[in-house]
Amino acid sequence: MRIYDVTRPISPMMPVWPGDPPVTLERVRSMDDGERNNLSNMAGSVHIGTHVDAPLHFVAGAADVSSLPLETLIGPARVLELPDVGAITAELLSHFDLTGVKRVLFKTRNGQLRQDEFDASFVALTLDAAQWVIEHGVRLVGMDYLSVERFGGDGSVHRALLGAGVVVVEGLDLRAVPPGDYALTCLPLKLVGSDGAPARVVLVEE
Repeated sequence: MRIYDVTRPISPMMPVWPGDPPVTLERVRSMDDGERNNLSNMAGSVHIGTHVDAPLHFVAGAADVSSLPLETLIGPARVLELPDVGAITAELLSHFDLTGVKRVLFKTRNGQLRQDEFDASFVALTLDAAQWVIEHGVRLVGMDYLSVERFGGDGSVHRALLGAGVVVVEGLDLRAVPPGDYALTCLPLKLVGSDGAPARVVLVEE
């Protein structure tokens, strides 16, 4: 059995979506100063690093991240490696047999982008790809950058997926993971009323 931790580390040096608050992590109580323990304070968007989007992120009045079903977040998943594409389209997905596959993680050239600053050239899904995913019964999609939708998009990819109840996982680190089938465990923080949450995500190869 091999376990892959596909979670990006959280730190003030990590890239965030343009316009989102930066990550801060500071020691507010220190044993070096004579305190009896160390205590740190963290701040930032709920969409930092490896995170899950809840339907509420783009659909008014929809479910929050604490309401997402564990049955979708945990289970068999397939990693598809698409190293040379500029976008993930329905035509591209039509070449893969995903019969019965409920969770798909996309491994792209995004893994080679710098991880200390935002890069708008990342690979993402087109709207027809999102519709293909929905029509083929996929319940969770994972992307190896901060968004499943291209930079400058109008939100239609998010609205299609989230409106159909598809769980969106973004910011995965799939660089060390070969394509294939795995057991996925994706556990976002149970933030009541939140449109998303950071998550610890692991893949197990049995």
